[in-house]
Amino acid sequence: MKSSDKNSLFTPWFDSEKCSIDGVKVLKERTDGRAKVFDSLVEIAADHVVGLKAIEKLGGFPKAKHLLKNRVPVGKISRSGLLGEILATEYVDQETEFSVPVRRLRHRDTRELAMRGDDVLGFRISKARVKVIKVEAKSRASLATATLEEARTGLASNRGRPNPETLAFLECILRLDDRDAEADPIAELQRNPIMVGDVCHLLFTMSGNGPKKFLEANSNRIHKGIKHQLCGCHVSGHADFVKAVFDACIARG
Repeated sequence: MKSSDKNSLFTPWFDSEKCSIDGVKVLKERTDGRAKVFDSLVEIAADHVVGLKAIEKLGGFPKAKHLLKNRVPVGKISRSGLLGEILATEYVDQETEFSVPVRRLRHRDTRELAMRGDDVLGFRISKARVKVIKVEAKSRASLATATLEEARTGLASNRGRPNPETLAFLECILRLDDRDAEADPIAELQRNPIMVGDVCHLLFTMSGNGPKKFLEANSNRIHKGIKHQLCGCHVSGHADFVKAVFDACIARG
């Protein structure tokens, strides 16, 4: 687990609620938690949307205002979904045994439309095998059962395995960046059958209402042979929070 990392976004931001079902985790904002991480969160969002390397090449945030302005979504729904995927990616990287090698949201061809394929894929690579976590991320002002059903449909696609097109996309980006050692295991996942024992599912939510009852009620909706986790982040003033993060991205420029 990486939650003890000093750069963890979640540890200072949230407290864990007690859940009665294994595999379900509910995080609720601390009173002062958001203020502690907000600046870091804005930088993280900018990194996912544009890439800090691109911002640095332009000479810093003020000189990258045009780039941020034209890459940050305008629509409420687009912004909400984007922030949900960003937090899901950070959760996998910081709070699980898996790592996400590509910030795929940087590669959207238009700022308003979501990318196709799996929301997030993380990998745990050892000499013996490659394990994958397949993630569906949902962000809603008011979480409902129908939202979780939609996420379950996404997780169940491709027989519960990662989308081959998403794997190919990640491999292409890694090879173009000369990260062949990271790309090679992903290539093997495309060449050989992926065993269910090497796959884990994560259903990740960010919502303005408490997710506990919805996640616990959905915890038995598992894909045979695949371990699963459910994590819900409860944030107050969901719509205002999403707006504040992306407005701050642009304002920082």
